[in-house]
Amino acid sequence: MAADEAPSDDALAPEPEDPNSEDPDSEDPDSEDPDAEDSDSDTEAPATAPAPPTGASPAGGLEALVSRLRVEPEVQSGYDRDLFRHWVDSDGDGCDARREVLIAESTTPVSVGSGCSLSGGTWYSAFDGVTTTDASSFDIDHFVPLKEAWDSGAHGWDSGTRQRFANDLEYAGSLIAVSASSNRSKSASDPAEWLPPNRSYRCVYLVNWVEVKLRWNLSADPGEIAAIRSAGSGC
Repeated sequence: MAADEAPSDDALAPEPEDPNSEDPDSEDPDSEDPDAEDSDSDTEAPATAPAPPTGASPAGGLEALVSRLRVEPEVQSGYDRDLFRHWVDSDGDGCDARREVLIAESTTPVSVGSGCSLSGGTWYSAFDGVTTTDASSFDIDHFVPLKEAWDSGAHGWDSGTRQRFANDLEYAGSLIAVSASSNRSKSASDPAEWLPPNRSYRCVYLVNWVEVKLRWNLSADPGEIAAIRSAGSGC
């Protein structure tokens, strides 16, 4: 993926989002082709999800996971953020995927009010070590960014599969609450272009990146594979 991505919409916003708004996470740059059509495909939804990330290296280490990735060049045209509908309330409980992540990842109790308004709570950004009690200062990051997913195989998915990917609450590693600044620094980058500044989290980051790609049968390009192996040599 090219390193000189266009800035995201959120990166241009001068003020933080309302924590209870439909906050579009900002890891993706502007679309290259906003008129791209919603293509149909035989691509199936992922099989059983891996266990939630624990911070421990998987059996066989990171290399065992990397060796399972399908290596292909990226498709770098046709992406449109609107092809990935989010945030949705998949279980109909009144809380959309953004709020579900905030509730799940708070390290202190969160009070849920009418319309899934949130009060209380404390959040830790694993990317850069920032802690906050203000949910509006945090974004929900698609661990594998939407554009990266598109370039790596989601261009062949139907709209339902793209929506499930963009709102995946079944695997704890798919979505993560992080500081807005770290999310916007990451943008749509893969590990060849960006790694979290919190070095103690990098092994977890790389393992989780690969697990999300495997979960959704997404490919990796040669530069991405090389960067993961280099950065994760001690994982």
